[in-house]
Amino acid sequence: MANAYVSTASNSLGGTVGAAGLVQKAYDRLIEFALRAQPLIRSVADKTPARQSIPGSSVVLQRYVDLTQNTASLTETVDPDAVAMATPTYTTITLVERGNAVLVTRALELFSLADVDPAIANIIAFNMADSIDTVAQNVLADRASGSVINGSANPGTTNVFYGGSATTSNTLTSSDVFTSALARKTTAKLRAAKAIPRKGSLYWAGIHPEVALDLRAETGVGSWRQPHEYQSNENIWAGELGTYEGAFYVESPRLFESKTGADRTTSGTTASATSASAATVITFTSTSGLNVGDKVSGTGIATGAKVAAIDGTSVTVTIANTAAVTATTAITITPVTKVFNTYFCGQQALAEAVAEEPHVVIGPVVDKLMRHRPLGWYGVLGHAIYRQEALYRVETSSSIDFV
Repeated sequence: MANAYVSTASNSLGGTVGAAGLVQKAYDRLIEFALRAQPLIRSVADKTPARQSIPGSSVVLQRYVDLTQNTASLTETVDPDAVAMATPTYTTITLVERGNAVLVTRALELFSLADVDPAIANIIAFNMADSIDTVAQNVLADRASGSVINGSANPGTTNVFYGGSATTSNTLTSSDVFTSALARKTTAKLRAAKAIPRKGSLYWAGIHPEVALDLRAETGVGSWRQPHEYQSNENIWAGELGTYEGAFYVESPRLFESKTGADRTTSGTTASATSASAATVITFTSTSGLNVGDKVSGTGIATGAKVAAIDGTSVTVTIANTAAVTATTAITITPVTKVFNTYFCGQQALAEAVAEEPHVVIGPVVDKLMRHRPLGWYGVLGHAIYRQEALYRVETSSSIDFV
């Protein structure tokens, strides 16, 4: 029997009915922030304009072209002909305005149980660093627009390796993981291309923790693990990748991952659904083994549709408007291999031009009662790959690709 004085049943006010509503819920007024990954990609952009001529909407960075080798001997009495200097190559970076803002109201400040102003300032500052870091990675991952290299749209890096025997991103399977052989191959290619290391003789490598796991799990001769097992166990105990095969590795969950690999085991099931609207929620008996990004097919399902969201047993997908999905419609879910990007960079792989450094902006209070206080961030900048020979992207899967 429940205690009548401290009953935990809720009343209409959100409190409890015990002792005539005097027993209430307590809240911690210290509200924690979401988990965050430290931005790191923008630091790769170590090439910037050194002597920019004038302000402009775009910035052109140029590189001299060396003369062709002349291995012929000179004749004592003959003056050699002069050769023309080659036209410099160039990269054009288009500057783009970027920013975000929130509106802090007087009512929020008065009614909130926590001091919201410092929290909002913190969230805005992180959103600025977080957003710009993704903008920079979009260039490395070939997802950028607005930059031009020698008259052509920025193609991202043309130097791409794939795990295992895959030759494209969409042929990667769950066994095409990152290996020591790929690490050696990539740094060897960077040295062969005369790319300048970033720290001593080491190149920078950004790697996802789920990809690093496969490298650290390798066994046998020529693997990462063998020298650590026989000489020093510190990195094994700490789970650190450290320096290996000519590169120093930085692990981060910020490295892009996407469901763009090869199809995996196909499974069919029967689903019930709402009407055939543009976005339909299909209810499955079980969503075990289903993940956001997996392919969806069946009568009324749009070609190329993928799982957009999973909430319990409800799966949100995109369907065609020409046919209704019913409770007897057979829906096929095809799991797709998750693809991870690993980047190897030398000096001047990525360039950045800044007209106005991103910064926090406190907007003016312009409403009649001074209740609305805008806070945001703003910056004007652009990125582009500057030296293709100093950048490699390695696309692999992970052996723990199950979520």
